[in-house]
Amino acid sequence: MEYTQAKFWKCALQVNPSGYIKYRGQEQALSESDYNQKLLEVCVQENIKVLGIADHGNVDGVDAIRDLMKAHDIVVFPGFEIASSEKVHFVCLFSEETTSKQLERYLGNLKLLDTDNGVRPSKLSAEQLITEVIAMDGFIYAAHCTSNNGLLKNRFNHIWQLSSLKAAQIPATLSALEGVEDDFYRKVILNKNIDYQRENKIALINAQDVEAPETLANLSASCRIKMTIPSFASFKQAFLDPESRVRLNSDIPENFWHPS
Repeated sequence: MEYTQAKFWKCALQVNPSGYIKYRGQEQALSESDYNQKLLEVCVQENIKVLGIADHGNVDGVDAIRDLMKAHDIVVFPGFEIASSEKVHFVCLFSEETTSKQLERYLGNLKLLDTDNGVRPSKLSAEQLITEVIAMDGFIYAAHCTSNNGLLKNRFNHIWQLSSLKAAQIPATLSALEGVEDDFYRKVILNKNIDYQRENKIALINAQDVEAPETLANLSASCRIKMTIPSFASFKQAFLDPESRVRLNSDIPENFWHPS
């Protein structure tokens, strides 16, 4: 497919493979192939063109999802979710060409060696994680930053202020955070809390910890990134200018994605 004009593409950036549900103490009712097929069906239905795969410290299942999606012109950024030594959660995504073996090496580089226990924190601090992921040409964002194990929930202002951290996930809209915890989250995000002030504006994204294909249809499970063509290079470039190139679904009309 050829594109000549940049537009907003719908991206779901925290999708889990079928085996993830074990971390919630549940059994997966679907086979891996049936789960992946349903992911595809929802992607087509919802016009989702980019998937970020982010199981907890585990890369099993990435290749099967990527192979299926690629055949239907849906781009997959493989990666994983990881906790820093402070137990703050981050999602790390990499180029669509990154192999599973490379991802396993990346996990090792990030001091997460036990893939059977994907929720075990890395031995690296959040600042070290961010530095290492960027050095590996990856992209890292603060996952569920207002919830348990989230960057803002745990009041880590020194991490929030890092210019190398380009994006943070919030559960819905910014206005929905008004008044929550004495308006703490909204004021921080608007750069009105002196203890958390940043030099560069952070990009806000919606991404849900997708444990079932139907979750992808939720408005808060995806966001919009402006690119000429969906690719990891263009994706990362968009976060250098988030005010014009990164949007929540709620920020734009539902028919905005479609070419005029």
